[in-house]
Amino acid sequence: MLNVNSIRACREQVGLSQEELGQKIGVTRQTIAAWETGDRDPSLVQLTKIAKQLGVSVELLLNLEAADEVAQPEVCLLFRADEPSALTPTLQASLTEKATNYAAIEKILEELPVLPEQRPLEGYNDYVVEEIARDVRDWLGVSESSPLGNALALLESKGLKVILHPLPTAISGFSAYTNRLGTVIFINQNHPTERKFFTALHELAHLIFHRQEYKTGLEPLVSTRNKKDPREKAADHLSGAVLLSENILRKELHSYRNRWLPEPLLADLKRRYGVSLRTVLRRAEQVGIISQKQMGQQLGILNKKYGFDAEQPTLPKPPGLTRLERLVYLALIRQEITASRAAEILGKPLTDVREELNDWMEENTL
Repeated sequence: MLNVNSIRACREQVGLSQEELGQKIGVTRQTIAAWETGDRDPSLVQLTKIAKQLGVSVELLLNLEAADEVAQPEVCLLFRADEPSALTPTLQASLTEKATNYAAIEKILEELPVLPEQRPLEGYNDYVVEEIARDVRDWLGVSESSPLGNALALLESKGLKVILHPLPTAISGFSAYTNRLGTVIFINQNHPTERKFFTALHELAHLIFHRQEYKTGLEPLVSTRNKKDPREKAADHLSGAVLLSENILRKELHSYRNRWLPEPLLADLKRRYGVSLRTVLRRAEQVGIISQKQMGQQLGILNKKYGFDAEQPTLPKPPGLTRLERLVYLALIRQEITASRAAEILGKPLTDVREELNDWMEENTL
């Protein structure tokens, strides 16, 4: 039977109103309200649509007791959350379920779990962060003068698990790990491309710098996203330095030292390097090309023009399949899993899975 609280809990965790969820699945707000109060039950087809929009399994909606079982796996994930209030038991269960499914596919295909090298950092040291950023770029196989490209794909190419999941708008992502399952980075799938790249590297930074602070058990590490928090400052700095190396900045902005950085220039750098306009400004200040005062002035103009979370231009969604999709389709081809299991793991309708699999096979036989 449907747990009448589960739709509401999962809907609220991704920041959707009843009306917004209704629009996405083709029903009225009143119908969503009736389902959430238990006055009516959705059909199996409707329940499947709800699960897809909320990024959870149908089983999680049917009974939150199942979520409790998922939240306490044989090997629990050790979460770090910069917004701990967002890491509700329901969300934690959903993320753990996805990570466990991902690890199961890796095991089937004999893919080894991966952890980045640990480089513990106490406080914030800009020189050390810049040095480690160069090491991270080298680890990713990118030279100091080249665009990073698709940061998500690069991390996945190293064997890290990156999972896109709908989250509340204010939440960029979470990270988790165990020695057995490896690293997992969760990214808000609703955020713009450049923010996904930055978040993935920000969480990688925590896994490099602060892995010793991930608590055992299911209690998340509580860390307020605050400019004065040296851990957050270090993670933000590493993310920006990996995206935009000092060499790149000096090559691109050498003629703009102590000069205003025009927005068209910022937009061009955004398109070519996959970074936000704000990241360009912060990095320019960090390497001494512009002053802190100028950076603040230019950030203030962008915030007034676009708001604090938006900007133009919009970057396209990275093309191609994710690592999880490729692994699932490979396991499906080898008949290690069923098509229905593949659809469950990917959170997609069975017809979409079959179409994507056919397209992928055609691309790889040309």
